[in-house]
Amino acid sequence: MQLLKTWVKTALLVVMISPLTFARVPWSVIEQNLRDSGGDLKALSHMKCFIEEQSNRSFQTKRPERKYEDDRCYSRDSLELSDNRFMTLIDYMSPSSKRRMFLIDLVSGSVSAMGVAHGRYQSGFMRLRLKENKNSVKWARYFSNEPGSNAPSSGFFFAGQEYEGKFGRSLILHGLEEDINDNACERAVVIHKHLMVSKRRAYVMSSGCPMVSWSNIDRVINALKGRQQGIKLTEPGGLVFIYGTRESEWAYGSCSI
Repeated sequence: MQLLKTWVKTALLVVMISPLTFARVPWSVIEQNLRDSGGDLKALSHMKCFIEEQSNRSFQTKRPERKYEDDRCYSRDSLELSDNRFMTLIDYMSPSSKRRMFLIDLVSGSVSAMGVAHGRYQSGFMRLRLKENKNSVKWARYFSNEPGSNAPSSGFFFAGQEYEGKFGRSLILHGLEEDINDNACERAVVIHKHLMVSKRRAYVMSSGCPMVSWSNIDRVINALKGRQQGIKLTEPGGLVFIYGTRESEWAYGSCSI
């Protein structure tokens, strides 16, 4: 009987601390930690809006023009916000010389800042000067949803499955906004590592992907990834928000989606 009581107490403890029933810290704690990490509170306000206003919404996945062999992008008809304890803010309005990707723990309120690269859009990987319709290594000002554009996409995403790509462990992103980022998965806009990205900054552009350092990739993927069966997504992972030129024009606390 004593053994049974001990087992019941242990089982109840497991239920209480299960990530499926976690208690979030107040937003004020996250805001303070993000501010201390150099993050933009206006960008965070859009994520707060999304979680509060879109938590019960079902996002329809785009139907592809052609069938993919592994169907990794469109294995679900719809996507819903999960109870993943992590989310990430990527602030492409800040220069690549700063730590502008923020991994946020909704349970502890901790914020981890790191360097991240952006897409090159109609320019070479190492362009140093910002010109019309061309991003530079330092600045991302041009975004696109078009396949083959090599541009970053902005807006709201759900983290999806991990897979082994040409850069090693990679994390699929599922764009939630029609004509803004819903081609992200099909474009292979994924989070992956690159030697030319350090913990603190990026020295190169990508072909559209948010690239992080080798030392951060495992931490990011482990925190954000969804559930999967093989390569197919069964439940989305954490919320990902890429803050770009369009989103910088939104009113504070809004989420135009």
